[in-house]
Amino acid sequence: MKKCAWVENMVSIETDGWTRPCCGETTAAARISPIQHGIKTAFNHPKLLTLRENLNSTGYTKDTEYACYRCRQVEDRGQQSLRTGTKFISEQREIRAIQFKMSNKCQLTCAHCGPDRSSGWRKLLGISPHVINSFEVTDEFLAELVELLPNLDHIKFTGGEPFLDPAHYKILEHLSNYDTSHCKLVYITNGLIKPRLDLWQSWHSVECSISIEGFKDTYEWFRRDASWDELIDSVDIIKANSNASISYSITPWTIADYPKTVEFWKLPMHTFPIVYPKHAGLNLFPRHIAEQYWDSNLPYFNLTTDKLTSIDLYKKWALDWDNKWNTQGQAEKLYPWLK
Repeated sequence: MKKCAWVENMVSIETDGWTRPCCGETTAAARISPIQHGIKTAFNHPKLLTLRENLNSTGYTKDTEYACYRCRQVEDRGQQSLRTGTKFISEQREIRAIQFKMSNKCQLTCAHCGPDRSSGWRKLLGISPHVINSFEVTDEFLAELVELLPNLDHIKFTGGEPFLDPAHYKILEHLSNYDTSHCKLVYITNGLIKPRLDLWQSWHSVECSISIEGFKDTYEWFRRDASWDELIDSVDIIKANSNASISYSITPWTIADYPKTVEFWKLPMHTFPIVYPKHAGLNLFPRHIAEQYWDSNLPYFNLTTDKLTSIDLYKKWALDWDNKWNTQGQAEKLYPWLK
C-alpha cells in the first residue's frame, strides 16, 4: 500500500495547462486532464482514480511507473520521497489544496530546470515564444475556485517565478473579494522579486519557500543570472512579511554546500533529491567518488550509486554549461571532483 496525499487531497497544475498526479511529474505520460476542463473534473478523472486504486492496493508497479518512478527510486534507497514527505490534509479524499504553475516566466536559468518551467531556458535554447502560460484565467475558472475556496487548506503558487506572473495576481485580486482567513497562501519562489504585499493581508498566513541551491559562487554558477547579494536583500523582505523557509535541491552540484546554507540563512530547511535531469541527479553519481569529497551524513547521500558508473556524464555537462555562459574553467575551480 502506497497511499499518497497528492492523489487524495490535492490538484497540481503544470505550466503546459495539464494537471498531474503531483508536482514532481512533468512528462506527457503523467498528464491527467487539461485544467480548462475544470478543477473537479481533473480531481475525479478516471486516470487519477485508477492510479489511486493501484497505489492503495498493490503499491508501486509497472502500472504506476508513469507517475511515481521518482518517488519509487528514492524510496528504494531508503530515503524520504515527495510521497512520504507530504502530510495528508484530510482522511477522506477531497480537494483541500491546489498548486498552480501559472507560467514558466522566470528571470533565471537554473541547472536542474528546463524550458517547461523557465522562460530563461527557452531563451537559452532559442525556443519561441519564451514565455508559456498554463491557461487563461477565465470567469468560469474563478467561479469554480471560489466554490472550492471554503474547503481549501492552502493555495500554492510555483512556476516559473510566481512573483513575475500577472495571472497569479489576477487570482489573488479576485479572491480578495471573498473570505480567505481560513486558507494559507503558499509559494515556491527564487526569492529575488518583491511581491505585492497588499494582496497578502487577508489570508490566514503566507508561507514562502525560497529556492536556494549552492552558496555564493556555486549558487550563481548553478542559478544563472542570479545575484547572491540581491538574494540576501530580497530574503530579508520576504522574512519580514511571511513564514519563510529554504527549499534546497540536493544535486551533485549543491550537496557539499548544504551545511553552509543551513548555517548562513538560519531558516527552516526543506531538502529535495533530484533524480532527473540526469546531470543533476545523485542516483547516477559514483559513490566511490562521492565518499572522497562529501560527508556521508549529508541529505540523500545514499542516493549515489555503488555501481561503476562513469563520471563522464557530469564532466561533459559541466563543460557544456560553462561554454553556454562563457565561463570556461569555472566548474573545475568550484568542483574538484571534475578534475
